[in-house]
Amino acid sequence: MKILIANPGSTSLKFKLYEFPQETIIATGKIERMSEEQSPYAIKTGGQNISGSASLADYAAGARWLLSVLMGEAGLLSPHPLESLHDLSAVAFKAVHGGRFNTQRGAVELTDEVIAEMERMLPVARLHNSAYLQAIHAFAAAAPDIPRWALFEPAFHATISGEKTTYGLPIEWREKHGVRRYGFHGASHRYIAENAPKIMGWSPRKTATEGIVNCHLGGSSSLCAIRDMKSVDTTMGFSTQTGGIPHSARCENVDAWAVLFMQETLGLSTTEMMELLCSKAGLKGISGLSGDMRDLWEGRDKGHKRALLALDVWAYQVRRDIAWMTAALDGMGALVFTGGIGENGVRDRALICSGLGFLGVKLDPAKNEAVRGTAGKISAPDSKTEVWVIPTNEELIVGRATALALQAKQ
Repeated sequence: MKILIANPGSTSLKFKLYEFPQETIIATGKIERMSEEQSPYAIKTGGQNISGSASLADYAAGARWLLSVLMGEAGLLSPHPLESLHDLSAVAFKAVHGGRFNTQRGAVELTDEVIAEMERMLPVARLHNSAYLQAIHAFAAAAPDIPRWALFEPAFHATISGEKTTYGLPIEWREKHGVRRYGFHGASHRYIAENAPKIMGWSPRKTATEGIVNCHLGGSSSLCAIRDMKSVDTTMGFSTQTGGIPHSARCENVDAWAVLFMQETLGLSTTEMMELLCSKAGLKGISGLSGDMRDLWEGRDKGHKRALLALDVWAYQVRRDIAWMTAALDGMGALVFTGGIGENGVRDRALICSGLGFLGVKLDPAKNEAVRGTAGKISAPDSKTEVWVIPTNEELIVGRATALALQAKQ
């Protein structure tokens, strides 16, 4: 079966077209800056690499254009990956916040009920659910007969026990409104859970007993405690907007009273405070410079004191949360870095690990420098804890879950 995995951003659309059960990538690519006069695109398939730009006003136009390209109607690909829309078994999404559907471990068919629940959760996932809802509706219009499925990010964290997911709030909030810790980046954490033991050469017994702390570090970040390929605990909570460690422009776990106090002090509406927490906080808010780690390191090297502070806050909180995840596991057998920063941030990994000697972590500087965007062990020979870099593959996890759901439905 052929499954198209769509990964929308605020004005972008990345995709991978897979063949299952072989798990073969047929095509991959991205469209950027939709809604501008010209939208750059790049697509790879069957040895073909094409790039250019098209006039795509929104997701609806982007979805129509992408499907026409994959079917050869645009004349850009020869041969083309799809003979017709009916070659597609499903369009699948790495969706973010599904409310009461979050704890369903497998893929969920995007019925009207599920979409309504995503819309209900917009206030706590406005940056993410908004983009996904637009893309879901766009593909529904462009390919109305093709089923649409989603794997919600919290699904992997459904194995976390109740004492770790319950807030110290009126219990009715959890029971009636679903206010609890969910956790996110589930597709990435699940990929590491399922694949890291094989890459690291762990035996089935070691996989079942040893703990892995996975650090998914990027513009949005979270850590996960993993044992026996299951989530034991994670650092994010109820909302995708904040929580865990500082994100690029969104804040970490903060005292709710600090937010309420400043909302009253500044005379902000709830919507205005939401916007501030989502776009003017995090690393960008601390540094006053940027939320991009590359800019912060450049600023640090030039003596920018707030860039230095932002990096130190970020690294300290990652170290603190590694200790938290280790406590949840009662010990750590391996520390894994993944995500854009985790896979490529040589200086970031070194800064984090410099304060983890008490957990038996010791980097090999040469190995750390050499591993960028590929899987590799970066710990020193005498490190008591293994340290690895392992690239993630969220789209593959979404595709696998969707393929399994489709097979079960047959």
